[in-house]
Parts: sequence; structure tokens; C-alpha cells
Amino acid sequence: MARSNDNRIAISTSLRLKPTDSTKLEIDKETLLASFSHFFPSNQGQSKCYQDACAETVHEFLNGRNCTLFVYGQTGSGKTHTLFGPPNSFNTGSLEHADEVFQGVPIPNSWGSFPRIILHLLHASKSSGGVTASAVEIYMDNCYDLMGEKQKIAVAGYGRSSKTSGRGSFLETCKVRRDTSGKWIPPRTTVEKTLEEGYQLTGAKTIVLRDVHCLLDFMRIVEATRTSKSHNLNARSSRSHCVITLSMPSISNAKCMCVDLAGSERLAKSGSIENNLKAAEARNINTSLTSLGRCISALASGNGFVPYRDSVLTMLLKQSLGGRCFTSVIITGAEAEEMHSETMASIKFGSRCAKVANKSHFHQKIDKNRMVAELLAELQIIDGEIKIMVDAGSAGGINEEFPKSLQLSFINNMKKYEDHKIALQTCKQKIKAGKAGLEKAKKYEESQVRNLQGLLLRSMTTGVWTDPSPSYVKRLQRRIDIISTLRGVGDVGGITIIEMPLTLDYLMLGYEG
Repeated sequence: MARSNDNRIAISTSLRLKPTDSTKLEIDKETLLASFSHFFPSNQGQSKCYQDACAETVHEFLNGRNCTLFVYGQTGSGKTHTLFGPPNSFNTGSLEHADEVFQGVPIPNSWGSFPRIILHLLHASKSSGGVTASAVEIYMDNCYDLMGEKQKIAVAGYGRSSKTSGRGSFLETCKVRRDTSGKWIPPRTTVEKTLEEGYQLTGAKTIVLRDVHCLLDFMRIVEATRTSKSHNLNARSSRSHCVITLSMPSISNAKCMCVDLAGSERLAKSGSIENNLKAAEARNINTSLTSLGRCISALASGNGFVPYRDSVLTMLLKQSLGGRCFTSVIITGAEAEEMHSETMASIKFGSRCAKVANKSHFHQKIDKNRMVAELLAELQIIDGEIKIMVDAGSAGGINEEFPKSLQLSFINNMKKYEDHKIALQTCKQKIKAGKAGLEKAKKYEESQVRNLQGLLLRSMTTGVWTDPSPSYVKRLQRRIDIISTLRGVGDVGGITIIEMPLTLDYLMLGYEG
């Protein structure tokens, strides 16, 4: 990766072509590919792509630098294959058919760059507590937590009042806030400021990956819950951008983002124009990728203003583009002659990316013992505050003034609701993994979840269950974040886990009744 005189680092760009059985596209390597760091023709495999385009990202991350790897290209060009691997390649039995040894672990050679990054990190830091990971999808310009039952989550700094350029409506990604007198509080006054430049996801559930089996479980959930559909150009087209954030709290507070962008598409070619939902998804994908292209063009031309706030995607990638981050981009294209214009557009996007330079910056290495001591001290303070709130009735829950029979009925329905939600999620995962004969069970679980959701909502409006106060929820969320960090360094023994309580807003998500 090239460095300029002011110690800025140019974004590393690579091009990978997908093989075709039809007429091959002719590419002038000397002129079109001059700005690319690496070129992978269709006969080169996943291992070569990882070694040349991604291995340096792992070294930089372990040295304490924020890193980003994202994959860009038209629909059906092999982005998800490059980053993750082919569909259903993370089933329980996939390791039994391993034909490659990577970092001492037998794996299928079809695995993409992301699982190799995880294994590389685990191998390089055997004494650490594993890799902490979260996964979200950006679908129709809203963020959903793939590890947390696809709950809608906020992006710090992306409030209701931020109107995006070129579109005529406000994006409702945050709740309306009011003070004690009922006066509306503008979101811009309540935006959480972060120590780092850019924006952050708030409230995404984290998972600790300690070995290859944890990786398999994590990837199965991502594959099963991420939104995907079929169209003329791709049998399993991703309809959302997938953002996975990695951290290793025992080493540094740096983060590594792996982003699988949804593919741009022409509605007439893909056939999405014949389906209203697919057409709306495609338009949202194209709009967010256009926003990304505008940011890249502004950065490449040295424009002082960069329109990061045009979309959720560009806000999350702000640090990666022109910020304090080590960034690698893999451009995927199709060798087929009929995809000539799309492939050329992707190559030009990659050439513009190569002109963007990020700032050189490292995070200070962390003293593990000191960090754990500080977190435990903060946890003790938060537990004291939570106890005071519970005693004051701010934690919400069952209203003891209601008849015992109504209390027990609500509690029983809540337990059934959670059980059926877990059963429904399991059915969906098995169906996406290719298991047949579960459609009837899926419909049954969906009907049970919907019916119980309605019963609970009606009960909550009577006052049998009260919502926790916002301050209680905020402290509880901070407590969960602290425990996730401690779990990442393997130090959570003896800490009581407090689950996030049920709220009316959460229960109403997706309800149609």
C-alpha cells in the first residue's frame, strides 16, 4: 500500500473476475488496471485472493490500527463468494470435507476472506480471549442486528432531523425525544459524540469467536438471517449491505470492519422491475451505492465537502474513506461480454478508490489488567445505579397492583412468545440451509408468534406491564457492552447477567394486527 509524503496511506484496491461459459470480456490490463494493487483472473482461488488482498489487513489490525475490508461490484459478480464463500459452506459437516490447511486448521478451500481473517487473528493471538464480533445488515437504508433477532438499531449521529441529499423525505431511524415538560428535543442536540471521528452502531449484540466451531455458528446465523432473494442474474442475491465489526479488547481498542456490499443492478436485466418489493430494494441499493460513489469522487478530487450523511452506509464507512483507517477494497466483475458496461463501471469505481488517501494512525496498545480493573470499577458503579432505579420502580416489569391471575397470564404468554420466536428462528435457519419439509412448521410458528404478540400488546396497554425508564435502559445497555468487552478478554466469572427487559416499542416491531 502506497504512502504519500504527509504520511497518508492510499486505499489498496484489487480486482477479481468471475469465470463465465460465454464470450469473455477483453480487458486492457496496462491502462485499466494500472491503479489496482492486485489482479485476480478467474482461475485464481480464494487462498491467493486472501493472501494478496487481505493478509496485510490482519497485520495492521493486530498492530492497533482501525481496518476496513469491503467488496464492491455488480449483482452476481461474486462479492459474497469472495468475502464469505459459496452458499451453505458453513454447515456442521463442512469441516469433514476440508481440502486445505489454513493457519493450522483444516478448512474447505472454497471459504472466503472473512473466515480466513478470523482464523488468522485467532492463530496470531493465541493468548487473547478470542475475537468479538457483531453483524448488522443495512436494508432499505435502515440497520438491523443479525445477531439480535434483526432488531432495528440506531447509528449514532443519524437522527430524524438529518435530511438526505436528493431525496424528499426524512429518514426515521430514531425515536422522537421529549423532555419532562413534553417539549420536543431536536436529535442534533442528543447525538452521542464518540472519541473517534465518524459514526457508530449503538446496541448491536456481540458474539465472542474463540475457535472454528464458534465461527461456523456465527456464519450460519449471518447466512440464515440476512435478506436475500433470487432474480435473473443471481439465484441468491443479497438485498442488503452486511457489515461485520471485529474487535480484540485484550490487544487494543481498534476495530476491523468487513463489508459485503449489495450489488448494483439494472432492473430490466435482473427482472426486478416486475416485482414491486424487489424493485424498491434495488432502487435503495443503487441509491446507497451512488452515495458511496459521490463520497469517493469528492475524496479523490480533494473536495472539502464529502456527503457522508447521504446514507447509513456512507456514514458507517466515514472512517474507512479518508479517515484514520487502513482500508482495502476488492472489486468484483464478470468476465461475460454481456456484462461489459457493469464491469467497466466497477473498474472505474476501483480506480477512483485508489486515489483516496487515509490518515496514518495507530491505537495505543492496551494494558489488559488496567482495562479490566477500570471496567469492573465502572460496572460496580452502574450496578449501584441500577439497584437504586429498581428500588424506585424505574426498571418496569409486572404491575403488582393488578390481580395475580392477570400477572401470571401475562408472564406465561411472554414465555410462550419467546419460545415460539426461538423455534421460528431455528426453522428459518434450517430452511435457508437447505432442509426440506419445514414450511408447515414455519407457518405454525409464525402464527403463534403473531397471536402471542397481539395478546401481549393488548395486555400491555392495560398497564399490567410497565416499560423501563430510558435512563435505566441506557445504563443496562452500557452494562451489557462492558460484559461483552470483558467476555472478549475471558474475564466474566461471577458477574450476574441482566437481560434487557421487554418494551412496548420492541414488541411492536413487525406487528401487523
